Amino acid sequence: MLQTIEDTAPSKKGNGLHYAFIICLGGFLTQAIVLSCQRLPAVALEPIRQTLGVSYADVGLITSVFMIFYAGLSIVWGMLGDKIGTRWAMTIACGLASIGALLFGFFAQYGLPVAIGTWAIAGVGTAGLLMAILPKIVSRWFAPHRRGFGMSLITPGANFSAIILGIIAPLIIGAMGWQWTYVIFGIVFAVITVFVAMFFREGPEEKGLAPYGAPAGTQAAPAPKLEDQKSGKVGAGEALKRVLKMPISWHFGIFYIVYQVGYMAATQYYVASIQSAGFDLASASLAITWGGILTIICELILGTLSDHVERKNVIAAVVALSGIFGLAYFFYLTNTPSPSLMVCWIFVAIISATTSVITVIMTTAGEYYTDDIRATGTGFIGTVNVVGRYLGPWLAGMLIDATGVVGNSFGIVGVTMLVAAVIAFTFPRLRKKEA
Repeated sequence: MLQTIEDTAPSKKGNGLHYAFIICLGGFLTQAIVLSCQRLPAVALEPIRQTLGVSYADVGLITSVFMIFYAGLSIVWGMLGDKIGTRWAMTIACGLASIGALLFGFFAQYGLPVAIGTWAIAGVGTAGLLMAILPKIVSRWFAPHRRGFGMSLITPGANFSAIILGIIAPLIIGAMGWQWTYVIFGIVFAVITVFVAMFFREGPEEKGLAPYGAPAGTQAAPAPKLEDQKSGKVGAGEALKRVLKMPISWHFGIFYIVYQVGYMAATQYYVASIQSAGFDLASASLAITWGGILTIICELILGTLSDHVERKNVIAAVVALSGIFGLAYFFYLTNTPSPSLMVCWIFVAIISATTSVITVIMTTAGEYYTDDIRATGTGFIGTVNVVGRYLGPWLAGMLIDATGVVGNSFGIVGVTMLVAAVIAFTFPRLRKKEA
């Protein structure tokens, strides 16, 4: 359905900076929350373990339980986003992440159960900040042929946060302790929560605008008008039933499970693979930094490219590239007596950069669903990927334990990514003008 801008507000409101970029700024900041919550426990692991007086396995439970909630509750947040709207769902999610960080900073020192419980709250919050709701937000604020670009402005927030976190967090830990590190980050998350609550809107019609990139004088695929939102809501149960009956939900879900096996097998052992070649932690970790910078650049490139090329083909090509480099790195590590640090850096950086395709994956997933069930659909896909997130590190770990060769992890990366690429290529075509 097409609707003229004049039907909603004067066209002059479309002049200047489009409000979609304010939405992207908020989305960028939410991704900083997601990545910070994922990486903070790793950065502060040793001082936390010493304070609590527990083993590495015990302290690992803090992250494990966090990941269960983070990956497992995506469907719940998706249903909530369709029910109460993206603005307030994202606000609540940011708020819970902030509360979890603050509670962890103040109370985690009193025992492992307290630490696990408080950080689980952050996991519940971050579950709503990625796959569940973002595709719906982008689909409303950007015209179909500009959604890849829109998503590419949001997702770099995670990698940007990773670069900053690796510099700032150790300094705060050294100066003030890990407890205040979490408190400070919790306060930052609270500020982001306020920003989201104040500036997020359900759709461009609330600002009298067409989606960014829509043809002059028209509003493509508008979100429901404010007065119709309540009456047009689909019940959570009905939305879920519709999603589960759609073949694409399972098709895309299977792809994402297989992809996550390879993704986790790679990210879990980036640094360890270089250390196993005889290099120290500091040298090995630099590969992550360069990979993060390259990933940010590639997210912008791939997001924009997918607006001009069939998205499923972009996904298939980049995931296949990840598989090829994964296998090449596997053969290099297992057949080279003295691997070069520079070559290892290049392999890890390139494989890391290929993960920027997640920008396109999220955009594509959202376009297979209508607006009234879009968050539920992407939330379902985000939840089923917990299977891949679990299997990836586990399968790679078992193979490494059995062979004593860390590089074998990238054999799994290569095979699973190539399989995922084939699955992606079989996705139904999407005509952007109709999405």
